Amino acid sequence: MAIILGLLFLFIKQRDWLPERVFKVLCWAMITGAFAVIGLALWKIDPLSVRVDRWSATSYFLDALFDGRYPYGVHTHVPPTAHSFPSPFPLWQYINIPFWLMGDVGFGLFFFLLLSFVSVRWFAGSYKKALLFLLLLLLSPAYWWEVAVRSDGLSNALLIFCLILYIEKRRITFSTHWWAVVVLCGCVAATRLSAVIPMALYLFRPYTRQPLGRLILFPLCVLLVAILFFVPYVLWDTETWIFFSRNPFMEQTRQGNFFVTCTVALLGIMLALRSKTFMQCIHTISLMVFLFILLTQIVLFASDGLSRFLLNDDCDISYFTLSFPYCLFALSSMTSNPAERGRESNP
Repeated sequence: MAIILGLLFLFIKQRDWLPERVFKVLCWAMITGAFAVIGLALWKIDPLSVRVDRWSATSYFLDALFDGRYPYGVHTHVPPTAHSFPSPFPLWQYINIPFWLMGDVGFGLFFFLLLSFVSVRWFAGSYKKALLFLLLLLLSPAYWWEVAVRSDGLSNALLIFCLILYIEKRRITFSTHWWAVVVLCGCVAATRLSAVIPMALYLFRPYTRQPLGRLILFPLCVLLVAILFFVPYVLWDTETWIFFSRNPFMEQTRQGNFFVTCTVALLGIMLALRSKTFMQCIHTISLMVFLFILLTQIVLFASDGLSRFLLNDDCDISYFTLSFPYCLFALSSMTSNPAERGRESNP
């Protein structure tokens, strides 16, 4: 931590005159150091010793899937309760198969950290911004909590963030790549419900400019693509139809609140329509994701009271990390000089 703080101080003081190759060396040195710490954490911390089941929600799911058992019906490693079942949607589980085959789904932490760094570097064309993004991420205790418990929540958020950077950089739009956008959005919706928020905010303004036919067809096609990933589980047992008594929607919607959802949706629509540049869109996403989690926690606090709120499993401030990629990218982009910011705002 002291080394990271020292690098941050050096970055702030010397960023204007240090050559790009220095930032390149620092970036790869940080990646190497972070990999070493992550590897040590995976080696030393027994995932069964922590009362957070995001690791086993994926690992046990894949164990059951490849064993021929209904995967959404298996308990995670925490003491069995009504909520200790896998919650990620099918595509996110499949994305983790390579890490599961390697022996630990926690290995995904290496991949998504590297993917995020490479994506920011590629999008910004600057190791300087990539270094600040890394510094801010690795300085956060929340990130290391994710590592300690092998959580995949932030990894999913980082993947969607990288996808948005790719779409923006490659200029994948409704007019030029309509079906590609449909498939990508359907795949995003098949990972987690929380992944839909940033993608919807990012695409909402250009979506409203489409012809009426496409306005209707787009959400239907996205929904169809997402549903295709669930069909095998719906048809897993056509005698008992177990999917309807135990499915991931039960886990991902149990903390939802209709008032919060409507409030965030209306405010998100207003801000998305006003976001004319990419960076304004990033600011909107970071704000709305953070606000959605905050309002949800406030409602839980109001309904449960202080003691139950603090001791109840539904109280989980780690969800705030879902806004991290966008907040950190916005902060790292503030290192640009006025000319660079102008190019970013008007690609």
